[in-house]
Amino acid sequence: MNENNSAETVTGDLDELREAIALVQVLELNDHSRAYEEIHTKLEEALRSIDGK
Repeated sequence: MNENNSAETVTGDLDELREAIALVQVLELNDHSRAYEEIHTKLEEALRSIDGK
């Protein structure tokens, strides 16, 4: 993967993470657990992209 595509992928992953975080702020309490799991998954994906794995 070239450096430009890698940066675009990381930016896209971080944008998705920001959206997921914003959703948590408006969810009912019983939905928070699932939302945090989704955020955790997206964060792991973003970190793997940054590490190139």
